[in-house]
Amino acid sequence: MSGGWRALGRRLGLGRRGGAAGPADVQTTGNDDEGDLPVIRITVKVTPEEMARWALSAAEEDKGARHPDTFTAAYELAQVLWRQGAAEEAMELLRHVVAGRRAVLGHGHPDTLAATSYLGRSLEKRGELAEAEQLLRMVWTEHRRTSGEAHRETLASLAVVARITLRLDRPAEAERLARQALAGRERVLGPDHRDTLGTRNILAGTLRAQGRLEDAERLYGQVGKDAARLFGAEDELSLNAHSNRASVLAHQGRFDEAERLYRPVVALRVRTRPGHEDTLWAQHNLASILAGGGKLGEAETLMRSVVEGRADLFGDDHPETLHSVNSLAAMLHNQGRRAEAEVLCRKVLAGTERRFGPGDPRTAEARENLRVVRAGLG
Repeated sequence: MSGGWRALGRRLGLGRRGGAAGPADVQTTGNDDEGDLPVIRITVKVTPEEMARWALSAAEEDKGARHPDTFTAAYELAQVLWRQGAAEEAMELLRHVVAGRRAVLGHGHPDTLAATSYLGRSLEKRGELAEAEQLLRMVWTEHRRTSGEAHRETLASLAVVARITLRLDRPAEAERLARQALAGRERVLGPDHRDTLGTRNILAGTLRAQGRLEDAERLYGQVGKDAARLFGAEDELSLNAHSNRASVLAHQGRFDEAERLYRPVVALRVRTRPGHEDTLWAQHNLASILAGGGKLGEAETLMRSVVEGRADLFGDDHPETLHSVNSLAAMLHNQGRRAEAEVLCRKVLAGTERRFGPGDPRTAEARENLRVVRAGLG
């Protein structure tokens, strides 16, 4: 490896192809046709990560550090690492892939855009929204330039930009982008296409964020019904729409309705995907609904399990873990258990400072929450 690739390779443990691939299982299964020599079968067990590391080393050795096939092998290793939860290694490798493909293939090449989009969506999942938006908008701009406004990839990247704009608390702008994406997808894909329904789901989220709760509830309800009709009641899109509608009902103070709608969704997710991040989100939301409806004991028990699950999955300082700790603190504070709430608020503040720095708005919010708890306000 040369330059930055060599240094990166050392950190990622990439070696030559001659190294051991994995543990070997040696078995003697019988004799050969002459009856004299034993026949030995050797099975080498290779993990997906080991295979991906070997492929990257082989590509770099055979074709060089800046060959497109080497970048492809590095991209595939980054995806394996991300799926295994090795986020830091994956992100470092993804950044090298994006930079390398831009230099060798160009900013608008499909492979460059795919890696840039993956990096942006990974940053979004880690809560690093500002950089994620920058990258995802770049992908949208390049698709528009190379493929045109009405291309499927352009519309897909536009929908992603609408979603992250909403997460950045710019709902009016997000609504405009979502409506643009929806109109394009209805023309190109049709009103019943999965991607079209998904964009309507994003649009409903922009309405909810602007306080237009009745409009949001109707749209979520329609998406849920259409998705169930087209893809089945247990389809992910249908579940998401019902989950979001339940959240709107809770915001309207209709906690019993929200609970009735949401419990089957949570039960299905727990049964089919226990411990998954989507399941933990569903349990978090159900706990909030239960707390709003006055079922404080069940809500607290469920939220504590979410805190534990997210800490195991993401780590103590991940934004989603800190969010669930903060929600648990709010539950305890509302019950008058101020000392317990203060301990949790201090934990959130410390984690936010470590993750985002003392000057970040999220840190300022955590600091204010601690002040409110300590003062006995709220």
